[in-house]
Amino acid sequence: MSFATDTKQELCEIRDKPCCELAELAALLHGAGALHIGRDGPFLTLNTETPRVARRVFTLCKARFGFTPELRTQARKRLRRRNTYQVVLPPGRADKVLVECGLIALASDGLRIRRAVPLSLLRRKCCKHAYLRGAFLAAGTISDPGKGYHLEIVSSGQEYAESLAALIQKLEIPAKVVPRRESFVVYLKESEYIVEFLNRIGAHQALMALENVRITKNVRNNVNRAANCDSANVDKTMDASRRQIEAIREIEEGMGFSRLPRHLREMAEKRLEFPETPMKELGECFSPPISKSAVNHRLRRLVEIAQEMHRKKGE
Repeated sequence: MSFATDTKQELCEIRDKPCCELAELAALLHGAGALHIGRDGPFLTLNTETPRVARRVFTLCKARFGFTPELRTQARKRLRRRNTYQVVLPPGRADKVLVECGLIALASDGLRIRRAVPLSLLRRKCCKHAYLRGAFLAAGTISDPGKGYHLEIVSSGQEYAESLAALIQKLEIPAKVVPRRESFVVYLKESEYIVEFLNRIGAHQALMALENVRITKNVRNNVNRAANCDSANVDKTMDASRRQIEAIREIEEGMGFSRLPRHLREMAEKRLEFPETPMKELGECFSPPISKSAVNHRLRRLVEIAQEMHRKKGE
């Protein structure tokens, strides 16, 4: 199963508070439901490829409104296509559910469809979290954290998508909305915001799995960064050593070590003897030992002498 499916299955195991049942059901019906107007009145069908989501709607309707919706399974004939599970809220039952869930309003001139998040149901923080849980169960997905960080909830309407993003933003999670074909997508990209969203909707196992992957990635990145830094330092040391040895060879061939001051002559001889030794360790080869800064100063002076010899040859 995918990470998104595992996350939804975890969410379907949560036992809602009575005050949160209506909020979650409203989001499920708004996000995955389709409203129909028949001769006997409005009815609603909800389609999902996740059987536990269908059962979640079934259970919430029964617990909240005391009736049993119809539950159907539609087998897909194409290869590798999942079955579709459909929950049907029949005429005579659907109108009460839809009104209380804030999806429609009964007006004198007929039904008025409400397209935004029903904020009247979300006065408590726990109900806001339950609504977001329902929205994710209805039309959300999350990428495998091993491949990247991305969570999204798809909506067919711009007004609903923007109101859903505004609800998430009120929880200090910066959700964004982007159009995609004929839909609008509410999405989160940063791992810390996805973690916070999962925490709010109660997906704690998914949260821990994502955090474990994020920690592993951070450790691996830090190790790679340190290794690259060490490699760069080694390359830098080797390049410096090569330049120093080239300069010392030029001095040896051009003027000889005998014309150098004693401290530079000793340094030239030590560098030729230990060509790959770092400066700190090279200083310890002297008796008495000298500091790294003294080694650096003497080697730099030898390079300068070689450069002066070059200039004189060119004149």
